[in-house]
Amino acid sequence: MNCIRRKRHRTKKKALKKFFRKMLKRYAVCLAVVLILVTGWKLTSFAVKSLSPAKEQKEDLQEPEDVFSEEEPIRKISEAEGVPYGAENLLLVNKDHPLDESYQPNLKRNRDYGVDVDASIFDALKDMLAEGEKQGLSFWIASGYRSPQRQRELLDEDIADLVRQGYTYSEAYEEVVRETMPVGCSEHATGLCVDIVAKNYQFLDEKQGSTKEIRWLQENCSQYGFILRYPEGKEDITKISYESWHFRYVGVDAAKQITEQGITLEEYLESLE
Repeated sequence: MNCIRRKRHRTKKKALKKFFRKMLKRYAVCLAVVLILVTGWKLTSFAVKSLSPAKEQKEDLQEPEDVFSEEEPIRKISEAEGVPYGAENLLLVNKDHPLDESYQPNLKRNRDYGVDVDASIFDALKDMLAEGEKQGLSFWIASGYRSPQRQRELLDEDIADLVRQGYTYSEAYEEVVRETMPVGCSEHATGLCVDIVAKNYQFLDEKQGSTKEIRWLQENCSQYGFILRYPEGKEDITKISYESWHFRYVGVDAAKQITEQGITLEEYLESLE
């Protein structure tokens, strides 16, 4: 009887062990599956996080839609002044219409005179001066493109000279801006104008207008798309003293109309409205 009980007990114990082994295997399999799933999820999350900065960096390197292209600063200013896009040569810059800080001219170097000008006027300027030289004239470009920083330096230098002569700063400033444009208001920052003088007389004064080089330029510049930007007798409109040497490119058609009518760029643009 005891033997039977022991056998039954052993059989029951053996069955329990078998049952627990089976359950343990199932548990191990389930645990392994869970570990695999958790590990896979963590690896996926890590991969996504690792790739995200690169993706964001790549997106940052892409040009935003509202960033100006090379032509955008010009278009922005032209539209603000009522000038049709494509007519940037008519851009008005004066004391009442300062140049937008975003403006960037497309500069090209004139190696013969050592100055930079906007590429749109390069050939016309070269042809005009070459024709004058054929007539026995000799020119020198005193100034072409001038950065706002350089404009400020010139303004400060002229003001300082007058202050040393006894002017107050306010008096010196008012006197200087009659001939030198305030920073941001100079056409030289556009690259569309040049100060041209006779090579044998390189002074920006009243006598410059009497040189044969300047007289020839004033009579013929419109054929090449240039105008005398600050003519005598128009100071109340241009807000700048007469400058016989300052020539501005506006295109042949506009230059001829402005010159023939004896008007300024301000008056010409007003007539277009």
